Amino acid sequence: MKKTLDYVLVFLFVFVTTFSFSATINVKADNVKGEEKQYILTGNVLIQKEDLIITTDYATITLVNDEWREVKTNKVHIKSKTFEANSNHLDFDLQTEKGTLSGNVESNIFLEESLIKIICEELSIDNSKKLYEGSSPDNVLITKDDYLIKSKNFKYDESAYLLSLFENVKIVNEKKKIDMDSQAAFFNTKTNEIEARSVNLILQVED
Repeated sequence: MKKTLDYVLVFLFVFVTTFSFSATINVKADNVKGEEKQYILTGNVLIQKEDLIITTDYATITLVNDEWREVKTNKVHIKSKTFEANSNHLDFDLQTEKGTLSGNVESNIFLEESLIKIICEELSIDNSKKLYEGSSPDNVLITKDDYLIKSKNFKYDESAYLLSLFENVKIVNEKKKIDMDSQAAFFNTKTNEIEARSVNLILQVED
């Protein structure tokens, strides 16, 4: 009887979200416990909207303005066609596809011929516009090809290939013998071109 109830609730989620904002939200879990305005999902939780997939062992889905859209999780993995991340927590709006990952965030952004790896404490994402913004109390760590990049804060516009870095920026490329410190820098992830402000740049030249 309990399994039957779980399947009914999963079907209810798919039906309601399809009706509410014209997109099918597939929700699966080992256990579902619900009230009028919130459902608690536990065990092998999967929430999918088109190419966006959220997996966790614990999540809540809450009504906002009569729509099932607010998702909160514990330890989580989220992925889309060009992005994936792990973190301790996720707050996410299924309608706007905007959310915040927090706690030990490790993420990958997939480029056409490369990969950007980001480690930070908090990461805000806008999946529909492919925008990312992150920070850490110490430093955000970003790697791309031979580049090692650190900064307090960053923004990344995937469609413009623009990585914007702010506060205590450091860009190192040992192969190209570049060591740059600045307060702000702008890195084109397609061409690897760099623009920076308030720069201290060391270029190593062999004797």
